[in-house]
Amino acid sequence: MQLLCKECGHYKPENQVQLGTCDDCFKYGAPRQAKPATQTDERSTVPAVILTTSIDVPNRKIESVISIVAAEAALGMNILRDIANNWRDLVGGRANSAQKSLREARLACLDELKREAAAVGADAVIAIDLDYNELSTSGSGGGILFVAASGTAVKLAPI
Repeated sequence: MQLLCKECGHYKPENQVQLGTCDDCFKYGAPRQAKPATQTDERSTVPAVILTTSIDVPNRKIESVISIVAAEAALGMNILRDIANNWRDLVGGRANSAQKSLREARLACLDELKREAAAVGADAVIAIDLDYNELSTSGSGGGILFVAASGTAVKLAPI
């Protein structure tokens, strides 16, 4: 089986490509003429990699496990959002600004996870785990919303 080197854009034998880079590019550096073409989905230039929290992809056989991949996203909550969230704490109801920030962070994290998986030659990422946390900044009353995603990058057997 041949894998695509993310550095030079050439297909090389599987045993010559580790973590998306061929042995030649790793040892000697890649010639920087052209970037490899990536398969994209209709939303943007994010690679078309299947993401799932399950341990398999329905109706697809996993050919090989490539690597563990991870991505992180950190978004700063501004003072106006903090005020709106504090008001919602007092009167109750949904904190739309916080929900919007969580959604933005999650989508950014999953897009980055797709890029990481494509870089190592994966067709899918299985067993994805999403973790959310807030890091408070000292004295400013603001915070940073932190989302981390990790999973197992796999190569799927041809259909």
